[in-house]
Amino acid sequence: MDTCKNCGKPLENPDQELCPACRAVENAKARTRREEKAGHARRRRMNRTTRKMLIAVCVLAVVFTGLCVTATVMYDKYNPDEFIASVDAALEAGDARALKNLLKGEDLTVSDEGAAALCRAFTDAAQREALRGQLEDQVVDGGAQGAFPALGVEKESVFFGYSRYSLTVHSVRLLLSSPVQNLRLSLDGVPRTGEQTADGILYQNLFPGLYTCTVTGTTAAGQAVEGDATDLALLSSVEPTVFSGALPIADITVSGCVNDGAVITVDGAAVEQKSVNGVVTLPQVAVGSTIGMQYTAPWGAVTTASVQFADKTVTALAFENPVTEGGVPATGELNTLLTAHYAAYLDALNNQDTALISGCTEEYKAALAQGVVSDTHKANLYVMGTAECNPSAIKSTAADGTARVSCYVKLTYTYSDRESHEETPATAYRVYTFTWADGWKVSASADSTEEAYNAASVDALP
Repeated sequence: MDTCKNCGKPLENPDQELCPACRAVENAKARTRREEKAGHARRRRMNRTTRKMLIAVCVLAVVFTGLCVTATVMYDKYNPDEFIASVDAALEAGDARALKNLLKGEDLTVSDEGAAALCRAFTDAAQREALRGQLEDQVVDGGAQGAFPALGVEKESVFFGYSRYSLTVHSVRLLLSSPVQNLRLSLDGVPRTGEQTADGILYQNLFPGLYTCTVTGTTAAGQAVEGDATDLALLSSVEPTVFSGALPIADITVSGCVNDGAVITVDGAAVEQKSVNGVVTLPQVAVGSTIGMQYTAPWGAVTTASVQFADKTVTALAFENPVTEGGVPATGELNTLLTAHYAAYLDALNNQDTALISGCTEEYKAALAQGVVSDTHKANLYVMGTAECNPSAIKSTAADGTARVSCYVKLTYTYSDRESHEETPATAYRVYTFTWADGWKVSASADSTEEAYNAASVDALP
């Protein structure tokens, strides 16, 4: 009899290998195995889907992160606020190299020197704040104007609405306007060449910025002058910046000229200007100049005076304490004049003719005339001896443009009776005054004494 392969129990049906109890167990195990197998298959399918989803999520996360990073980088790089902040930082630090990287020339080449000049123009915080406000407006509106027309903002599209920003610079102009000749301009020690115009010398295509300007030239009096070194901000591309050169010159007036025919000099060089009513006007005189006056009177007296132009704000000057030298005839010349005059006077006495009087003014001749024709001298005949002035006492004066010289004089002569011919020597002491009237002429005389002649007191002379 057949038995169960699993438990050994007799089998009712010989065609079966397992008893009903074991077969039920085996069937249950088989179902469990089938279910486990199906579960494994389902889990494998679920795991593959989950992995795919995870991979997709990771890819999306990476892409999203990349996009975020890219957006952040792009925003940081092309953010207008960041651009303006970079410009401000470079200017504040005076970093010409950093600023140069932010510049773009519109009609000129960006250079290290230009960037440095632009940095110098914005060392002041208020200036930088004004520029910041202008750039913020120009980022929004490219046509916006500001306090610095030579500067602007340019936007260059880069990626999905992002733009690259540059600080644009336009060339500026400088007009040098000064009355002096041979003008020369240097910017930061570098000579520049300009174009002569009706308004002055125009310098074009300059890089905007702050420059130290120095000007040299020649005044109307031929003086070489150099202007004060001046810091000049060139930041407008609309109109040229006008600069006078800061030259230490001014138009001045000088009063106190003793005669309108006087020669006027500036630092020793004669100028063409003459005084009018004692006042001379001089153009373009350099501060520190010495203004001189020299007048040579017809009788040879030389009057000089000088004044220094020391303060540009004080342009009304005056010659003070003029000094007069010379103009006094020499002793020999006076003796010759006296001898000729007195000899003519004695000749007039001898001939009772006033027309023979010479060497004197008409007024003095008229004063002598009455004595010449009187009967007092008819009986005598006069012969001239000598006329000598005391060289120790010769006084020169000038008033109202008239020169006078007075001196003590000793006169010797002889007179003889016309009938007896008896000769008598005589000596007279007088004070003579000469006046210049196209030459020295006797204009007055007065009796004096030998004591006065010998004492030679200048103060006692008229």
